[in-house]
Amino acid sequence: MEHIRKANNQDLPYLYEISLKTALSGLDGTDFFFDPFCVGHYYAAPYLFFEPDLCFVALNQIEQPCGYIVGTSNTEAFNKWMQETWLPPLRAQYKNRTQFKCKSEEQIISLICKGPGEGIWEHVGYPAHMHINLLPDLQGKGLGKGLMLTFFDVLKEKGVSGVHLGVDGRNTHAIGFYEKMGMTILKNLQWGTIFGKHLD
Repeated sequence: MEHIRKANNQDLPYLYEISLKTALSGLDGTDFFFDPFCVGHYYAAPYLFFEPDLCFVALNQIEQPCGYIVGTSNTEAFNKWMQETWLPPLRAQYKNRTQFKCKSEEQIISLICKGPGEGIWEHVGYPAHMHINLLPDLQGKGLGKGLMLTFFDVLKEKGVSGVHLGVDGRNTHAIGFYEKMGMTILKNLQWGTIFGKHLD
């Protein structure tokens, strides 16, 4: 699509900004975090370093990134890299943090300090996972669909069998969007829903 391109290293500030502005179940978290970078540290930036060919941005009318999709074709390998390479410097930075501006900030910093656990879905046919976020001015224009289809095409080229993602239960707009994209519910959890899609 004309307004979607592969992400590059120069897009990193935008990934952080978009992560923050969609941090609260898709709503702007700017006023709710002491640290404006912690969300992007976990949910956006590492993917650009680990598997850049699966990172794409959506552009507004002045060619500025206002949305992204990032992910990995190999969740098991990504989680190992996160634990061993990406997270240790961040743990050193955050390990003594005791003040948080909101519960979401506390939860994300806790995730950084703990790291990803041993997952389930990558072992049962959904080895890839992804995160997608669009700022409000790009929503409803087909760019979310375009980002996902672009991402799926690259996964298929890599021979990946399936992809999964988690969505906060409060983000009803996103839940409806994933269903329209042909994703099915794998499991409902207390905090939200795990969706999956086979790519065969």
